[in-house]
Amino acid sequence: MALVTRDLFRNWWEDMDRYHRELEEHFKRLSTRDDFWKPPPMPSFNEFFQPWRNMMEQLEHQVGGSTTIERDQNKYQVIVDVQQFAPEEITVRTDDKCITIEGKHEEKKDEHGYVSRHFVRRYVLPQGYDIGHVKPSLSSDGILTITAPRLALPAPGERIIPIERSNAPAIKAA
Repeated sequence: MALVTRDLFRNWWEDMDRYHRELEEHFKRLSTRDDFWKPPPMPSFNEFFQPWRNMMEQLEHQVGGSTTIERDQNKYQVIVDVQQFAPEEITVRTDDKCITIEGKHEEKKDEHGYVSRHFVRRYVLPQGYDIGHVKPSLSSDGILTITAPRLALPAPGERIIPIERSNAPAIKAA
């Protein structure tokens, strides 16, 4: 009985060994061929996440529109496409250092059914711009432009200071 088991095991082991040797030779032959299948190049990190970026851009255009920020020596501007909203549905607020734009309308019927929209965008105004003189402007085609002027800083060096006049005498009578 032990002899039969040993012979069966030996035959099985030799069969497995032969199978692995043949498989190894087969892959060696394949790897030396010129037309061996090459895997496609891996996409870059940006290409891999491109669908999400496109989806975010589409959402921006649907709710709250696209935004452009322009900044130069004289002003800081935020330009937002809000054509999905009526002028009375848009609010612009400022606090100590932020400009907040909010647009909201309740359910409206459109060609696909009913839609409601709401967005809030907050922009931190960089230092050196006057938050007290922020001016929003809405064009007829639904482009909201918010402008903050540069803070007026005194010029360095010599300056003339105006003298304030009073109509009362400085010396009081005794």
